[in-house]
Amino acid sequence: MSGPISSLELLRPCSLEHALRLLGEDPSLVPLAGCTDLYVMLNAGSPPGRRFLDLARLGELGHIERRGECLSIGALATFTRLRRSRHVRAHLPMLAAAASGIGGAQIQNRGTLGGNIVNASPAADTLPVLAAAGAVVVLRSVSGQRRIPFTAFYTGYRRTVMRPDELVIAVEVPPVSGTQWFRKVGTRAAQ
Repeated sequence: MSGPISSLELLRPCSLEHALRLLGEDPSLVPLAGCTDLYVMLNAGSPPGRRFLDLARLGELGHIERRGECLSIGALATFTRLRRSRHVRAHLPMLAAAASGIGGAQIQNRGTLGGNIVNASPAADTLPVLAAAGAVVVLRSVSGQRRIPFTAFYTGYRRTVMRPDELVIAVEVPPVSGTQWFRKVGTRAAQ
Protein backbone atom coordinates (compact mmCIF):
# COMPACT_ATOMS: atom_id res chain seq x y z
CA MET A 1 0.00 0.00 0.00
CA SER A 2 1.28 3.46 -0.78
CA GLY A 3 -0.07 6.90 -0.05
CA PRO A 4 -0.73 8.91 3.06
CA ILE A 5 -1.87 6.05 5.29
CA SER A 6 1.14 3.84 4.53
CA SER A 7 3.47 6.58 5.77
CA LEU A 8 1.93 6.65 9.27
CA GLU A 9 3.55 4.92 12.24
CA LEU A 10 1.62 3.45 15.16
CA LEU A 11 3.26 2.68 18.52
CA ARG A 12 1.30 0.39 20.85
CA PRO A 13 2.48 0.61 24.45
CA CYS A 14 1.58 -2.22 26.82
CA SER A 15 1.18 -0.06 29.95
CA LEU A 16 0.61 3.52 31.01
CA GLU A 17 4.22 3.77 32.17
CA HIS A 18 5.41 2.55 28.77
CA ALA A 19 3.17 5.10 27.01
CA LEU A 20 4.47 7.93 29.19
CA ARG A 21 8.06 6.88 28.55
CA LEU A 22 7.48 6.85 24.76
CA LEU A 23 5.76 10.24 24.91
CA GLY A 24 8.56 11.61 27.08
CA GLU A 25 11.13 10.47 24.51
CA ASP A 26 9.12 11.90 21.59
CA PRO A 27 6.53 14.54 22.55
CA SER A 28 5.56 14.88 18.87
CA LEU A 29 3.70 11.54 19.10
CA VAL A 30 -0.06 12.00 18.72
CA PRO A 31 -1.96 10.02 21.39
CA LEU A 32 -5.15 8.30 20.23
CA ALA A 33 -7.65 5.71 21.38
CA GLY A 34 -11.12 5.79 19.81
CA CYS A 35 -9.86 7.40 16.57
CA THR A 36 -13.22 9.00 15.78
CA ASP A 37 -11.62 12.34 14.88
CA LEU A 38 -8.56 10.75 13.27
CA TYR A 39 -10.68 8.91 10.69
CA VAL A 40 -12.27 12.19 9.64
CA MET A 41 -8.85 13.86 9.33
CA LEU A 42 -7.41 10.94 7.35
CA ASN A 43 -10.35 11.06 4.94
CA ALA A 44 -9.75 14.78 4.51
CA GLY A 45 -6.06 14.11 3.84
CA SER A 46 -4.90 16.09 6.86
CA PRO A 47 -3.75 13.79 9.68
CA PRO A 48 -2.60 15.60 12.85
CA GLY A 49 0.81 13.92 12.64
CA ARG A 50 2.72 10.98 11.20
CA ARG A 51 3.49 9.05 14.40
CA PHE A 52 0.72 7.93 16.74
CA LEU A 53 0.63 6.52 20.25
CA ASP A 54 -2.22 4.00 20.50
CA LEU A 55 -3.60 4.04 24.04
CA ALA A 56 -6.57 1.75 23.34
CA ARG A 57 -5.05 -1.26 25.14
CA LEU A 58 -4.42 0.60 28.41
CA GLY A 59 -7.23 -0.85 30.48
CA GLU A 60 -6.18 1.10 33.57
CA LEU A 61 -7.47 4.26 31.85
CA GLY A 62 -10.98 2.88 31.31
CA HIS A 63 -12.26 2.93 34.90
CA ILE A 64 -15.45 4.53 36.16
CA GLU A 65 -15.56 4.35 39.95
CA ARG A 66 -16.20 6.16 43.19
CA ARG A 67 -13.05 7.23 45.00
CA GLY A 68 -14.12 8.64 48.30
CA GLU A 69 -16.64 11.40 47.63
CA CYS A 70 -15.50 11.88 44.01
CA LEU A 71 -16.40 10.08 40.83
CA SER A 72 -13.22 9.12 38.96
CA ILE A 73 -13.55 8.51 35.22
CA GLY A 74 -10.61 7.21 33.21
CA ALA A 75 -9.70 8.95 29.97
CA LEU A 76 -10.54 5.85 27.92
CA ALA A 77 -14.08 5.45 29.23
CA THR A 78 -16.29 5.35 26.14
CA PHE A 79 -19.55 7.24 25.77
CA THR A 80 -21.42 3.92 25.81
CA ARG A 81 -19.83 3.04 29.16
CA LEU A 82 -20.59 6.53 30.51
CA ARG A 83 -24.28 6.35 29.66
CA ARG A 84 -24.60 2.81 31.07
CA SER A 85 -22.53 3.28 34.24
CA ARG A 86 -24.52 3.09 37.46
CA HIS A 87 -21.95 5.41 39.08
CA VAL A 88 -22.37 8.05 36.37
CA ARG A 89 -26.16 7.76 36.38
CA ALA A 90 -26.24 8.13 40.18
CA HIS A 91 -23.53 10.79 40.64
CA LEU A 92 -23.62 12.77 37.40
CA PRO A 93 -26.77 11.95 35.37
CA MET A 94 -26.21 14.99 33.15
CA LEU A 95 -23.01 13.33 31.88
CA ALA A 96 -24.92 10.12 31.11
CA ALA A 97 -27.46 12.23 29.20
CA ALA A 98 -24.72 14.08 27.28
CA ALA A 99 -22.99 10.78 26.39
CA SER A 100 -26.30 9.40 25.08
CA GLY A 101 -26.59 12.24 22.58
CA ILE A 102 -23.11 12.00 21.09
CA GLY A 103 -23.21 10.63 17.55
CA GLY A 104 -24.61 7.24 16.72
CA ALA A 105 -23.88 3.88 18.33
CA GLN A 106 -20.58 3.50 16.45
CA ILE A 107 -19.24 6.81 17.80
CA GLN A 108 -20.50 6.07 21.32
CA ASN A 109 -18.77 2.68 21.27
CA ARG A 110 -15.42 4.12 20.10
CA GLY A 111 -15.30 7.72 21.32
CA THR A 112 -13.69 8.38 24.70
CA LEU A 113 -14.14 11.04 27.35
CA GLY A 114 -10.41 11.79 27.23
CA GLY A 115 -10.54 12.28 23.47
CA ASN A 116 -13.51 14.62 23.82
CA ILE A 117 -11.62 16.66 26.42
CA VAL A 118 -8.27 16.80 24.59
CA ASN A 119 -9.86 17.56 21.21
CA ALA A 120 -10.93 20.84 22.85
CA SER A 121 -13.79 21.46 20.45
CA PRO A 122 -16.21 24.10 21.72
CA ALA A 123 -19.00 21.88 20.32
CA ALA A 124 -18.07 18.88 22.51
CA ASP A 125 -21.10 17.75 24.51
CA THR A 126 -19.28 16.61 27.66
CA LEU A 127 -17.34 19.84 28.23
CA PRO A 128 -20.15 22.04 29.61
CA VAL A 129 -21.22 19.19 31.89
CA LEU A 130 -17.73 18.78 33.34
CA ALA A 131 -17.33 22.54 33.74
CA ALA A 132 -20.68 22.86 35.54
CA ALA A 133 -19.81 19.92 37.80
CA GLY A 134 -16.50 21.45 38.91
CA ALA A 135 -14.48 18.56 37.50
CA VAL A 136 -10.71 18.29 37.70
CA VAL A 137 -8.57 16.99 34.81
CA VAL A 138 -5.77 14.64 35.92
CA LEU A 139 -2.65 14.87 33.74
CA ARG A 140 0.38 12.61 33.92
CA SER A 141 3.86 12.54 32.40
CA VAL A 142 7.14 10.85 33.30
CA SER A 143 7.80 13.91 35.48
CA GLY A 144 4.72 13.36 37.62
CA GLN A 145 1.04 14.09 37.90
CA ARG A 146 -0.96 17.30 38.17
CA ARG A 147 -4.60 18.18 38.63
CA ILE A 148 -6.10 21.10 36.72
CA PRO A 149 -9.55 22.54 37.47
CA PHE A 150 -11.65 21.89 34.37
CA THR A 151 -12.43 25.56 33.86
CA ALA A 152 -8.68 26.37 33.81
CA PHE A 153 -7.79 23.53 31.41
CA TYR A 154 -8.69 25.43 28.22
CA THR A 155 -6.75 28.50 27.11
CA GLY A 156 -8.51 29.21 23.83
CA TYR A 157 -10.06 27.66 20.74
CA ARG A 158 -8.80 24.04 20.67
CA ARG A 159 -6.00 24.94 23.11
CA THR A 160 -5.29 23.51 26.54
CA VAL A 161 -2.67 23.78 29.29
CA MET A 162 -1.42 20.26 28.48
CA ARG A 163 2.28 19.92 27.85
CA PRO A 164 3.33 17.81 24.83
CA ASP A 165 4.66 15.05 27.12
CA GLU A 166 1.44 14.74 29.14
CA LEU A 167 -1.61 12.52 28.86
CA VAL A 168 -5.05 13.06 30.34
CA ILE A 169 -5.46 9.98 32.50
CA ALA A 170 -8.72 10.75 34.30
CA VAL A 171 -11.34 13.26 35.32
CA GLU A 172 -12.39 13.62 38.94
CA VAL A 173 -15.87 14.95 39.68
CA PRO A 174 -16.78 16.14 43.18
CA PRO A 175 -20.29 15.61 44.54
CA VAL A 176 -22.83 17.71 42.65
CA SER A 177 -25.85 18.93 44.60
CA GLY A 178 -29.23 19.87 43.24
CA THR A 179 -31.11 18.77 40.18
CA GLN A 180 -29.05 18.03 37.08
CA TRP A 181 -30.21 18.44 33.52
CA PHE A 182 -28.52 18.27 30.12
CA ARG A 183 -30.09 19.46 26.92
CA LYS A 184 -28.31 19.62 23.60
CA VAL A 185 -29.39 22.56 21.49
CA GLY A 186 -28.30 22.47 17.88
CA THR A 187 -29.36 22.50 14.28
CA ARG A 188 -29.07 18.76 13.70
CA ALA A 189 -29.64 15.58 15.67
CA ALA A 190 -27.17 12.73 16.12
CA GLN A 191 -27.22 10.04 13.47
